[in-house]
Amino acid sequence: MKIKNIGKAFAPRIINKVIQTFDRAMIMVVGTAWAVALLMILFALYTINLTVAAKKEFVTAAAGEPSLPNVVSAPPGAAETQPLVDRLQKRFPEIGFVLTGGQSLTVTAVDPSKFRLWLTVLSYIDTISPQYRWSIQDLCVGSKCGGNVPMRAVVVAEKITFSNDAPAN
Repeated sequence: MKIKNIGKAFAPRIINKVIQTFDRAMIMVVGTAWAVALLMILFALYTINLTVAAKKEFVTAAAGEPSLPNVVSAPPGAAETQPLVDRLQKRFPEIGFVLTGGQSLTVTAVDPSKFRLWLTVLSYIDTISPQYRWSIQDLCVGSKCGGNVPMRAVVVAEKITFSNDAPAN
């Protein structure tokens, strides 16, 4: 009986039905694979479109921001500031000038009647040297100065330059 059942399994009608069923299943599998592949391609194109749009927005935003220079400050050398001190000494012989380290300038006046001239010199220092930023480190007027110097000011120079390099974030 078993042999008879095997013969029925290989009957042409059953084999034809198996092939047709197999073909339908394969068509479904292949069709599903192509549909998934098509969806993946559409998703990839959509993502690329979003990326291109984001890049355009970035370029537009970056073009709208101004390119500002960097402010670079450094102490000047004595060789740079000594001509300034010589010029001040020649212009104002009644006022004392002492340059320390190329950066610190002590301006003194011994005669109290030269107070206005001493103040003018402090203002003039800033005017004739715009490449430096001057900071007052010490300012003393009157008996608190000690010794025989009734007016003393110590101003510190800082050289200011500009750089087009991008600032470090």
